[in-house]
Amino acid sequence: MDFSDVVVRRRSVRKFRDDSVPVEVITKILEAGRWAPSAGNSQLWRFIVIRDVGVKGRIADACTRFSRKAWAGFSSERARYLAERGGTWDKSHMKRVPVLIAVCCEAPEGLREELALASVWMAAENMLLAATNERLGSCVYTMYDSEEENALKDILQVPEQHRLATIIQLGYASNEQSSPSRKNLEEIVSHEHF
Repeated sequence: MDFSDVVVRRRSVRKFRDDSVPVEVITKILEAGRWAPSAGNSQLWRFIVIRDVGVKGRIADACTRFSRKAWAGFSSERARYLAERGGTWDKSHMKRVPVLIAVCCEAPEGLREELALASVWMAAENMLLAATNERLGSCVYTMYDSEEENALKDILQVPEQHRLATIIQLGYASNEQSSPSRKNLEEIVSHEHF
C-alpha cells in the first residue's frame, strides 16, 4: 500500500474474525516496532506476543473489571460519545482477538520516564501502521490507572521496573470500518506561533 493510504486507512477495530494471523505477518509488525525512533536510540521497548486463549482470557477479565470502574466515573455525555464510536466497558472481546501485543518499556536511571514512554508509543504507532499495511485491523488498549497496569503486569510477568504502555489488539477486521471524522488542517495548524 502507498504510505498515505496506510495512514488514512488505519482504524481502531474492535471486532475481529477468528482467522489466525500468520507468524510471518506478526514478525513484520514487530520489525516495524523495532525500527521506531527512540530517545538517544535507547530502544527501551519489549514486546510480548500473546496468542494463548487462557492468558487472553485473564487479560480480558482484568481489563473489563477496570474499564467498568472507569466508565462509572464518566459523565453521561462522555459515555454516550464513546459508545457511539464502538467503545464499551466490556472488554470480554479481547479473549477472542487473534493476537495481543503488550508493549512495555524500562526507563533507565538518567532518562526521564516521559522520554521512554514517548519512544515506546512511536514503536506502537509503527506497529499499528504495519498492521494496516498487512490488511489487519488493530486497536490500542490503554490502562485506566496504575492499579490496572500492575494487575496486567502480574498476568504477563512484567518486571517491576518496566512500564506496560499499551496492549495492541490485532486481527482481521470482521467488517469494513467507516472513515472517522477529522478536523481540517486550518483548525489544528499554525505557523511560527500558537
